[in-house]
Amino acid sequence: MADSENTTTATPATQAPATPAKPKTIQDDMPARRVFPNPEEAAAYLNNWTSAPDFESIPIASPGVNQETGEFDPTIYSDSMNVMVSTLKNKGKVKAIVVAPVPKVDVLLGSDAGKQWVEKILNKELNHVAVRHLRDAEDVESFIGEMPTTIDGYISSDRGSAGIMESFNELYKAVDQALAAKVTAWAKARFTKGELKKALESKGYALEFYPTIEDYKGQSLFEKALDTAIVAAKRKGMDPTIFERWKATRNAKTYDASEDEEDDLDLDDLLADTLGESAGSESAPATGEGEAAPATEEAAPVTPVETPAA
Repeated sequence: MADSENTTTATPATQAPATPAKPKTIQDDMPARRVFPNPEEAAAYLNNWTSAPDFESIPIASPGVNQETGEFDPTIYSDSMNVMVSTLKNKGKVKAIVVAPVPKVDVLLGSDAGKQWVEKILNKELNHVAVRHLRDAEDVESFIGEMPTTIDGYISSDRGSAGIMESFNELYKAVDQALAAKVTAWAKARFTKGELKKALESKGYALEFYPTIEDYKGQSLFEKALDTAIVAAKRKGMDPTIFERWKATRNAKTYDASEDEEDDLDLDDLLADTLGESAGSESAPATGEGEAAPATEEAAPVTPVETPAA
C-alpha cells in the first residue's frame, strides 16, 4: 500500500482571466451611413448605439425629431422619405451624428424634376467610374482595357478599390526600401511614389533622369524592381498585372526632353514671381532695416538648371 504522505495531487492549471471586449464607440465603430425605410427602424438602430461611451458627448443633428421624446415629425418623415443615419467627420473625428430625411429613389423618378436631378448625379458618378483607372496613370493607353464597357462593369465597380494599381500602391514602398538597402545609388535617389512609377513605366524616362540606375553594372535596377514586385504580388495573392505590363512595354516608352525645355530664366522675372510683383515694376522689393534693395537692371540671365541624374 502506497504511503499516503508521499502521494501528490495534481493542481489544475490556472487559467488567465479573459480580456474584456473593448466597447464599441461612435468614433471607431459606427458605420459612415445607414439608410432605413421608416423612422421605427432608424430609431431602433440609434438605440443600439446609446451604450457607446462617447454617445453622450457627440451632438445629434436631426431636423424634424423631438430631442426630448425622440418622436419623428410625420409631415417630414413621410412615406416618400427614407431615414438616413450617418456620422459627420471632420479631420477624422466625429463632429455629429446626422439623422435626416432623404427622398426615396422611386419617388424621385416619379417626377420630371426628380428624374433630371437623379440623372445629373448619376452621370457624374458614371464619369468617375469610367475614368477611375486612368486618373493616376502616366500612360493612359495602358489602362484603357480596365475601363468598364458593360452595365455589369459599372455596377460591380468598387470605388474603394484601386483596381489594377492596387498592387503597386501596396508594394511600391516595400520594393523601394528593399533596393535602397542593397544599392547605394538607389538609396540616394530617394524616389517619391510618382517618380518611381514613371521610371518603372518608361525606360526612356529612366535613362533621362536616372541613368545610373537604369544601367547599373549592365542591368536595369528598375526591371529588377519589377521582377521583385511580380513575385511579391503573387506570393501575397495580389494581382501582378500592372508590373507585368510595365515590364513588357517599358522599353518602347520614349521620353522627349525637349518637351520640358523652358526659355532662359531672367532674374527680373524670378524676383517678380517671388515677390508677387509685375515684371518691370518700379516698386523696389521690401528689404530689412539698413539693407539696400538688390540691383536687378544689369543682372545676367540665369542658365536653366537641368534635373540632375541620381
